[in-house]
Amino acid sequence: MFRKIVAVMLFAAALNCQAALQIEITGGINEGHRVAVIPFTQPTGLNLDVAAVVSADLMRSGKFAPLPMTALPKGSVAQGEIVVDTAAQSGAEAAVTGKVVPTGSDYEVEFTVTGLQGANKGKVLARYSGKAPERLLRQAAHRISDRIYELYTGQRGAFRTRIAYVVFKRGEKYPYQLMTADYDGFNERPVLKSTQPIMTPTWSPDGTRLAYVSFENRQPAIFMQNINSQKREKLATYPGLNSSPAWSPDGTKIAMTLSKDGQPDVYYYDLGEHKLYRVTDNRAIDTEPNWSSDSKILYFTSERGGRAQIYKFDFATHQTERVTYQGQMNLSARPIPGSNALVVITRQNGFRVARVDQDGSLYMLTTSTLDESPSVAPNGSMVIYSTVYQGRKGLAIVSTDGRFKAYLPSSAGEISAPAWGPLLEK
Repeated sequence: MFRKIVAVMLFAAALNCQAALQIEITGGINEGHRVAVIPFTQPTGLNLDVAAVVSADLMRSGKFAPLPMTALPKGSVAQGEIVVDTAAQSGAEAAVTGKVVPTGSDYEVEFTVTGLQGANKGKVLARYSGKAPERLLRQAAHRISDRIYELYTGQRGAFRTRIAYVVFKRGEKYPYQLMTADYDGFNERPVLKSTQPIMTPTWSPDGTRLAYVSFENRQPAIFMQNINSQKREKLATYPGLNSSPAWSPDGTKIAMTLSKDGQPDVYYYDLGEHKLYRVTDNRAIDTEPNWSSDSKILYFTSERGGRAQIYKFDFATHQTERVTYQGQMNLSARPIPGSNALVVITRQNGFRVARVDQDGSLYMLTTSTLDESPSVAPNGSMVIYSTVYQGRKGLAIVSTDGRFKAYLPSSAGEISAPAWGPLLEK
């Protein structure tokens, strides 16, 4: 319990009032690689604690158990590249040390990862330095976290990614707002404000555009919008249902659910050809399409078996196959990059986030009962989803191995429909 209290205090140090979303850890902080993130040497009065941001990033991934910096014995602060024995005695397998040095109008940010145990004792495992203006120091801290994550997992970190989500602020002139923010809730920016509902945003693979559903004309329509220029294009406004847009990872298509020909079916819009193609044609409801990582398969939810389950359409064979069999109901399939597994919403003692492994087995990731709209980090490490926490709709994060769990409550309104953006270039 003491470690949990200290960890929450560290998150408070890493975050400040500029964050749109706060962090409340609910589990998993004692698991993963034990890394000591030593306080960086940095100018007095700098508004950002770089080491605290790095520690918070690593903890959220579920792959690390950063040693609380305040729990390290006195005298364990790094001196240059030498970490005193007290850090190793604390049980950490490695130490992250660094400094932030003013260089004109920018700051030079340096860090070193030094092994503390076994064959790696005293060995420099990673080192990096780069310049950033003060307004981008948080991104520089996330870059450090990305490099440490890749060092230990072999996969790219996703700490410099952005998320999109919908905020509902009751009583305001434009109560529905589509927003983007850094994955940890900082640097929030509006994309669209409306008097009518906005739903299911999805990112383009290059991170410059969003597709979403808007009811601004009192009927659902699918739009595509550039988040920088604000220029947008209407993709679907057919009679009936226009919903669930999903951008293909190769950037060439947007899948969607339309009911223009009767029952809801899955279609996709070819962005190069400016042409709509039908994928499913069934008397049952087919909805919530989502692409495989190679853009060759569309997963979707269908009631053709009697209850909602996950199916997939293979573009190579033009065959449709049922994927999920466990659980009363499975919805909202999202492939986990780098694996053959899916994240779904399953109905079991409520609606909960679960992982479906390649053999079809179902592994529960959450214990809440009103989960929806999961979105997987582009490196496959975490899932962000909408849930009800303490009677209020907000977001939560769980690692795809179930180790780390946290709520992201907001004081700015009810938040839903999260979408995780793509990895940025190195």
